[in-house]
This record gives sequence, C-alpha cells and structure tokens, in this order.
Amino acid sequence: MMGKGYFGVASDYINNEDNLRYTKWKKTFAIKPQKTISGKIVWLKMIYKRRRWLHIEPPQFPKDSFNKIEYAEWEDILNLKMKK
Repeated sequence: MMGKGYFGVASDYINNEDNLRYTKWKKTFAIKPQKTISGKIVWLKMIYKRRRWLHIEPPQFPKDSFNKIEYAEWEDILNLKMKK
C-alpha cells in the first residue's frame, strides 16, 4: 500500500496531500524581492523559507519539475496552521 489516501490508481496518489514533502520553515533575510505563498512580494526583511517536493513524481513530466522553494511571512504560516 502506498499511503492512507491511496485508492489503487496512480493519479490518485500523485495528487494526494500525502505525496507532498516539506522541509521545516527556516528564518532567512530576503535581500532580493521574493514572492510569498500569499502572493505578496517582500524584500529587505526577515521571512521564512522551505523546500517542497513530491515523494512520487509523475513519469510524464521532467524530473524535479514540481520541486520549488516557498517563502512566507509569519502571518502566512499562521494561516496555514489554522486551516489544518
């Protein structure tokens, strides 16, 4: 079995929340303008960043095409935690 949300079809697991992997949020200083997960552009201040990737990638896409670095302010992180 591939995970608690797996129903037997590969696309179900690829699009499932259990397939996404994240690092912990790390505090960093935004020297260059960065777009946060809420869509706001911030720079010259302390923000948080993490890496996101898929545990199992769809074979029809190039390798690492879904990997990205996400940036957030403290309010964005609180909103994410409240939604769960």
